[in-house]
Amino acid sequence: MKILVIGSGGRDHAIAWKFAQSPRVKHVYVAHGNAGIARTATCVDARSIEDMAAFAEKERIDLTFVGPEKPLSAGIVDLFESKGLAIVGPDKRTSCLESSKCDTKILLRDLGIPVPDFEVFSDPQKAKDYVGQVGYPVVVKADGLAAGKGSLVCDSVEDAREAVRAVMEERIFGDAGARVDVERRLYGRELSFFCFTDGYSVVPMVAAQDYKRAREGDRGKNTGGMGAYSPHPWLDDALVRTIMARVAEPLIHGIREKHGIVYRGILYLGLMLVNESSGIVPYVLEINIRLGDPEAQVILPRLETDLVDICEAILTGRLAQTRLVWDPGYRLCLIAVSGPTKGKKGWYKGYPDRYKIGLPITGLDQIDPRVLVFHSGTETDSNGTWITTGGRVLCLVSRGETLAEARAVALEEMKKISFEGLYFRSDIGLE
Repeated sequence: MKILVIGSGGRDHAIAWKFAQSPRVKHVYVAHGNAGIARTATCVDARSIEDMAAFAEKERIDLTFVGPEKPLSAGIVDLFESKGLAIVGPDKRTSCLESSKCDTKILLRDLGIPVPDFEVFSDPQKAKDYVGQVGYPVVVKADGLAAGKGSLVCDSVEDAREAVRAVMEERIFGDAGARVDVERRLYGRELSFFCFTDGYSVVPMVAAQDYKRAREGDRGKNTGGMGAYSPHPWLDDALVRTIMARVAEPLIHGIREKHGIVYRGILYLGLMLVNESSGIVPYVLEINIRLGDPEAQVILPRLETDLVDICEAILTGRLAQTRLVWDPGYRLCLIAVSGPTKGKKGWYKGYPDRYKIGLPITGLDQIDPRVLVFHSGTETDSNGTWITTGGRVLCLVSRGETLAEARAVALEEMKKISFEGLYFRSDIGLE
């Protein structure tokens, strides 16, 4: 088989790597990839969904798998299916579950799925008035896509008003901030919960604990993700059943039965688990329509079932008959990001704020081959030297029989990597 993976980051590298392991796969292409991904697959300079479809037709690609949310929201699945090309991912209509937080919260509430108390605003002054009236801390969320950084957690009314101003007036997230979802801030345990679904059956994956804040001790700004590990420390079978019964299954069945939406692909639930008198309630904070980054980097290495088989089951409606097998060993991911560096006109604060690129990377050739290296933002210069091109630069994924063992291995290997301003959270997996 010929496989095409859509994406250019660490998650997409992990997806391409997983497909390359399949005995059924002859060749893996990635559009458009990066220099690190090019060590695993053939990178194709196709940037638009139309170019990707044209390539898939020309090369007679057997299966396409979409990593990021933007191509899905742009309708890549609809385009591929119109040309008779097999592709895994939700269509454009379904993709609104991620591309509009406001509409999704309304839909979830209508389906009876637990969500925090919320209101939706397109007028910044009304949003500011609201946060002064509700009497509890809130989270201000940009309605549209914001690369995983569109939620501002507020501790006070002043914080919330400033968040509304920044999102709706300053437009720090661009047009994604035309509307906001202002929701009650919940206190509990946060969980990223992933499933495969063919629109009728929903099969949970193993879970990962991810770290969104930029600095150690869960301080600093939200990022697209600073690290992760799997298995999850406290997700047990009973809790999985609760989440499936109260959120995942009512969502997939509800949107099909009430709205005619058949969701095929990956379902990613961002949950807050709150202890209430009735027991643990899984409140939905957000829905994403694809694998998470960096959760994919620790989940996919644990998957022993052929990903091609799973994709075919999704596309043919046979997911209920597919048995998933997982490696019980731990995986831990550390992400090296572009941290503070000095520029000609002062300091770059570093990811997730402004960062410097084009910095030489050394030490990649010294990494233990048993440790996986997934590239998020790298390139090679004219001399063949690795250089940085993004805020998140690369991921190291280690394995261990215990979490402590996996963490120790990853920390030791990270010492071998060097570039100006390199920063990583050394507390990943430190529970």
